[in-house]
Amino acid sequence: MTDTTANSFGSLLKGVRGAFAPRTLAQREAIVGYLFLLPFFGGLAVFRFYGFGYNVWLSFMNAGAFGAPRFTGFDNYEKLISDSQVWLALGNTLKFAAIAVPGVVVVSMLMALLMQHRFRGETVFRAIVFLPAVCLPTALILVFAWMFQTQYGIVNAALQAMGTSPISWLGSAAGVTTVVSLLVIYLSFSVPTIILYAGMQDISRDLYEAATLDGAGPVQRFFSITLPLLTPSLFFVIITTAIGALKLFDVVYVLLPPIDQSVSLNYGFTLVYYYFYIGFFAIGQRGYAAAVSLFLLVVILVVSLGLLRVQRRFVHYGEDG
Repeated sequence: MTDTTANSFGSLLKGVRGAFAPRTLAQREAIVGYLFLLPFFGGLAVFRFYGFGYNVWLSFMNAGAFGAPRFTGFDNYEKLISDSQVWLALGNTLKFAAIAVPGVVVVSMLMALLMQHRFRGETVFRAIVFLPAVCLPTALILVFAWMFQTQYGIVNAALQAMGTSPISWLGSAAGVTTVVSLLVIYLSFSVPTIILYAGMQDISRDLYEAATLDGAGPVQRFFSITLPLLTPSLFFVIITTAIGALKLFDVVYVLLPPIDQSVSLNYGFTLVYYYFYIGFFAIGQRGYAAAVSLFLLVVILVVSLGLLRVQRRFVHYGEDG
């Protein structure tokens, strides 16, 4: 009786195993592929989806460094609306984005156009263009901080040599805006340049030859051929640069003094910096910091949706013609 039961169980196990076992090479390859993807999806679920859900839950809590979080409803969002620091940070963030995005687009476009031509030293030029993408951002920020230093900076030294008084670059609203904007543009233009350059390579040379035969000059060819056909790549550069500018943090954190040592930080205060400060330095403000981060998410969504609506008017894809 025992042998019969064991044989029956073994047959059942073989049947179940055979039912679920992959029968074809494609099925076995698919299972192996999913196993390789499993660590990625596991990290995505834990560090992205769970982290985002926990952040939303935390925004409705009063969470301190110790003790369990306490539910407070929409108190954090009500505090956010009346917090003047939030609106100061939002104004600075939008200001930097409004300056940096056009700046990155213009500089990237000029660099991409120069890379279209063959000239002596073009290899060195391309290496210099891509340099900000491979250098440590902190090192470049510190170099800029030294260049724009009030007493010993090279920029003020050049101004004094021309008979101009030195400028307190990091002590005034205009100075901080100028330095931060230049830094963001310099740190951000390399990859967009490569994207625009690649987009220019996809434009047929026959179009330029036909326009040249019709008497079109370089400027007319750019506005009539290059710019319209480059709008898909240009839109990608605009929206990614805008999102990056709205998340600005490292430039302000490294360049400007700590928040409790100088008022000059108010000129460069951003939403991500404010979130960092209240989340890691303020006592019992983790819930409020989560609300600020979700407010930044809403700002990014609004800007992105606005740009997506605008793209219908100026982005021309190949099939549209």
